[in-house]
Amino acid sequence: MRVTNSYVGKQEELKWKKVSTRKIKDKIANGLSYVVLGAMIAILASIFIYILNAGASHVTWKMLSTYGNTSSGGVLNAIVGTWMLVGMGLLFSIPPSLLGALYIVNAKSNGTISMAARLFTDVLTSVPSIVIGLFAYLVLVIKFGMGLSLVAGGLALSVMMLPYLLRIIEISFRNIPKEQIENAYALGADDIRVASRVYLPQAKVGILSGILLAVSISAGETAQLIYSAGFNNALPTGFLHSEVAYLTYVVWTGINEPTAYSHYVAFASAMILILSVTGLIIISKYIVRRK
Repeated sequence: MRVTNSYVGKQEELKWKKVSTRKIKDKIANGLSYVVLGAMIAILASIFIYILNAGASHVTWKMLSTYGNTSSGGVLNAIVGTWMLVGMGLLFSIPPSLLGALYIVNAKSNGTISMAARLFTDVLTSVPSIVIGLFAYLVLVIKFGMGLSLVAGGLALSVMMLPYLLRIIEISFRNIPKEQIENAYALGADDIRVASRVYLPQAKVGILSGILLAVSISAGETAQLIYSAGFNNALPTGFLHSEVAYLTYVVWTGINEPTAYSHYVAFASAMILILSVTGLIIISKYIVRRK
């Protein structure tokens, strides 16, 4: 009986030591997580504060309501051009994203084409933006003769938006209960009716969130637009062979010029960008939470 009690006591002691060790490891891991999170928040906050302080102190109504280059004038052409390019990119990327996502989630699309589509989106997500810009310059600007223009820049942005939109929309479609889709087919609905009356209404929150995320990402792009959109000191005069201004170019060129006004314009443009992107991300998170 003594041996048994001694054995049980040792087992309980070992078990207590294991539990205690596990708790210590959990506390260390939680502590490191908080440290990393605090460091990330501190870095992000420092960027925000620095850009906002440097930009807000030099923003004037004249700068926001006039256009010109980084040495003189304002950034109205860059603000308008940025959202024109983003809008053109959405125009070229939303339809194929919707059709591609519908094809992938369809029960009949489990073959090679569906796997190739997923592989294509994964690879395209990792392609550097400068490579997309080079492709747009060689194919769109030179071969197809679009010139540095709104259409060429929008197509270059759409190539970057496409994989993000496709993946988010696919996930939104997969979250729809299968019973609703099966019931729609059982009632005699064809693919078009199922897509328009089941998939799109049920996934509209996810689709809108994906669009806002794609917009926030594309609004901060520069490399592909240098090769496809160029830069214009005024507003574009057409869809083709008319260069377009955008805020990231103003930031890039303005900070590299020696004049103080160019630096003011660069910081103001950076502030406008960071506030716009932050606002879009907050809106997308709010939409997802209200779902």
